[in-house]
Amino acid sequence: MNRAGTAVGVLLWEVARWFWSGSGSSWIIGLALLAVSMIRPENDLLRVLKGEPRLGGELRHVDTRGYYEELIDAGGLSRRDPAPDAPPPEWVPFGASGIIEPVPTYLRWRMKPNLDMTWNGVSFKTNSRGYRTPEVSLKKAEGVYRIVVFGSSNTMGHGVGDDDAYPRILERWLNGLEGLDRRVEVVNLAVSGESPSRRLTRMLAEGERYEPDWILCDATALDPSLEELHLQAIVRSEPPIAIPFEYVSAALERAGVSTADSPRQFESKIRGEAEALLKGAYEGWRDFSVRAGIPMTVVIIPRADEKRDNPVIHKIMRNSFRHLGLDCLDAHDAFDPLSVDQFRVSPWDKHPSVLGHRAIFEALRDALLACGTLPGLRLPD
Repeated sequence: MNRAGTAVGVLLWEVARWFWSGSGSSWIIGLALLAVSMIRPENDLLRVLKGEPRLGGELRHVDTRGYYEELIDAGGLSRRDPAPDAPPPEWVPFGASGIIEPVPTYLRWRMKPNLDMTWNGVSFKTNSRGYRTPEVSLKKAEGVYRIVVFGSSNTMGHGVGDDDAYPRILERWLNGLEGLDRRVEVVNLAVSGESPSRRLTRMLAEGERYEPDWILCDATALDPSLEELHLQAIVRSEPPIAIPFEYVSAALERAGVSTADSPRQFESKIRGEAEALLKGAYEGWRDFSVRAGIPMTVVIIPRADEKRDNPVIHKIMRNSFRHLGLDCLDAHDAFDPLSVDQFRVSPWDKHPSVLGHRAIFEALRDALLACGTLPGLRLPD
């Protein structure tokens, strides 16, 4: 919303409060609602006037600033007081691990190819293209059913061994089914720090090259924070990095962000665009799937930093996927039977543990068994 729209919105909010206090008529409240909806449909202000929860308020509970700065960006975008659950001195964040190298594109970094190392006590290997997945040829072999997975750190398997991430477990389970008429390859292209728009960028670059039969793309309540941190780095980048998506450029323009903004100022400005940024990415995912003719399913996975529901964000996700015709497997409640100490790696590495990845896999397995089929591949009875 531009400054004029913001000012009008604030004025209408005060008018609505005054009339709600009993000094006015309900028809004027309705007029205020209509005026706000004309400024920007279904924004936080309109939700408040309609008595619905605010996305901005919920986003305060998914803020990962500080955590993700240390996790992903070794330099950090800002510094706040140390958390009480700070990692031990020997723990190495992703950005300082030697796993990644910077690239002067919208993706900002990539994982180095052919790694075979131990990182924070677990094996970490990448293939010749820099992904944490077994070596596969771009051309799919005869008799192979290929699933390509896009996502961020939770799907990459941050904090667990190479064979413990849920895409690897999914591959082993499918290949262990008696009566399946093809061998299954699950190609995991997830990279820590991938915001929804970066997943779209990687999808456009890599999605068709692997000749997938099915694409999975993760989504989580932490995505708005990942997008916020990514865009803050893009705005500050020197030399400037081109933004490949009109919906992102439009959101930044509406927010009025600048290189002079402090992290808190940037956060305050861009937060009102969180829903538009999510929906823009989802539409891009759908458009890619339709254009490429490749079935896609979005997997909603649970947040592993803490045990908290995010009903507003999950409602936006589910409604958006339904509206766009995107298939969805909702595993956001996979950790419900587990305690925080069970489903995350540690208090300082707030990613799914081995048990957490197993829980995500089991939720996907149960959904697939209930469906009885993958796109173009029927599961044995």
